[in-house]
Amino acid sequence: MSGALLLGLISLVCVTDLAIAFYFLRMANQADSMVGAAPQAGAINPDAARRFARVLFMATPGMWLVIALLSFGIVPVGGIIPITF
Repeated sequence: MSGALLLGLISLVCVTDLAIAFYFLRMANQADSMVGAAPQAGAINPDAARRFARVLFMATPGMWLVIALLSFGIVPVGGIIPITF
């Protein structure tokens, strides 16, 4: 597999992960703003949504960095053609 293709696909996955994290953070803030309202069926737990968003915010750059190291050949792996300039 080409390192450029791998890095491009993982970059797309990382952008999607960050979008999902922002969505969960927005849902948690919206749930907190409805304090005092009657509880709704299927409502989310704001603390759990914030925790999940925080995990995505912390894990996504790390995942991208590891894939970038593999794609540029800094960490050699068989089967990946490194990106060269």
